[in-house]
Amino acid sequence: MSAPSATSSFRYGVFLRPDPGTCALLTELHLLLRQQYGLVSCAAYPPHATLAGNMSTDAPEDELTGRIGTALTGTAAFTAYNLGIEKGGGGIGFNLHDLPDGSPNPGITNLLDTVRRTMAPVAEPMDHYRANPLDPGRFRAHLSIASHELLLRPELRPEIADFVEGLGWEPPRSFTADTVSLYRFRSTDWHARSWRLTR
Repeated sequence: MSAPSATSSFRYGVFLRPDPGTCALLTELHLLLRQQYGLVSCAAYPPHATLAGNMSTDAPEDELTGRIGTALTGTAAFTAYNLGIEKGGGGIGFNLHDLPDGSPNPGITNLLDTVRRTMAPVAEPMDHYRANPLDPGRFRAHLSIASHELLLRPELRPEIADFVEGLGWEPPRSFTADTVSLYRFRSTDWHARSWRLTR
């Protein structure tokens, strides 16, 4: 199947799916924050850790899936650790980047590097207010709890962080990372608040 032109309304994401229990907890959190605070950006996407996201490309979709499949052939599943809530980069999320001792998890960093190297030749550079998702120096693996809106309303972050921590919900502290997916998203305006226009 051929992908639409990169100037069209489509973008792509390569995501690591967490375990079902974590997916369920994140979905509940996202829906609760939508009801309580009107946050919609996280609920617009499936629960995930981004490996490459918001990617504009002219490459056909079968090439994208082929690239990912070839790059990950022989790659072993690894244990990912959820080290709890982290407030960084303007948002709130679960830290998936590190091992329990605080050092970067080589499983996740190697996967990030593999996916980014694989997609870089077909990903168009972007000049966007968010960090280029193919720039490894500006990204930590995480599971978003509250995201884009807090970049625009940073004054809400302390209250929302307190609210989430006050729930006392405990996600699984580790899971086997073994599922990588390619998603296609459409928005009528990627330069606006696209999460409100994404499906």
